[in-house]
Amino acid sequence: MKRLMALIAFPLALFALPAAAQSPPIVAPSPGVLLMMTGSAEVEVPNDEAVANFFYEAQDADLAKAQGLVNQRVAEGTAALKKADPKAQVETSGYSSYPVYSSGPTRTITGWRVRQGVALRTGNLAGLPRTVASAQALLALGNIDFRLSTAARERVDAQLIQLATANLNARLAAAASALGGTPARLRLEEVSFGSREGGPQPVMLRTAPMMASNASPPPPGFESGLSVERMTINGKARLLP
Repeated sequence: MKRLMALIAFPLALFALPAAAQSPPIVAPSPGVLLMMTGSAEVEVPNDEAVANFFYEAQDADLAKAQGLVNQRVAEGTAALKKADPKAQVETSGYSSYPVYSSGPTRTITGWRVRQGVALRTGNLAGLPRTVASAQALLALGNIDFRLSTAARERVDAQLIQLATANLNARLAAAASALGGTPARLRLEEVSFGSREGGPQPVMLRTAPMMASNASPPPPGFESGLSVERMTINGKARLLP
């Protein structure tokens, strides 16, 4: 009987072994002091791109006549912009028409107001005043926004990464020295880039919603200004004893 019980117990022990082998190993806590720090960087970059928004608005008792006038003026204004700056990106936007009502207790439709916008995106900032002036006899200038181009933004991102990382390393080294250690004993464990902020300091020009005059105004003057771009980086390092 004792021999039979021993034979039965032996297979049970074999089945118990795999479960014990799957147990996670016990990891001892890492020595040293854990440091968590944030680095940052900020640069000012000259804007190298402008977006100018134009529009034309017409009002008439006949909707078709108002639409025809807007269509003609926008086509002429678009052609003038493309001729003045052949490399610019020019596109129309925001076509709208809505009724104009009479005042008084009984409101009736007295006419129609039609409006369409034209946007110009260009990197030729030196020729921008001449380009704008070429269309102002046909279209009204709504606003101009100066910004960074896609290529310039990519270059700024690379610069910000370098500067923010250097700032993080300097802060970690300062913290290690303050705790009685040396930067050589630092071991970087984790890095994550935080917020990427910034934007242009635009020159905004706004005009009243009215039809453009046939008279050509003098060429405007613009200052493209700067964009202030910022980036943060979060780091986790261990100061070994």
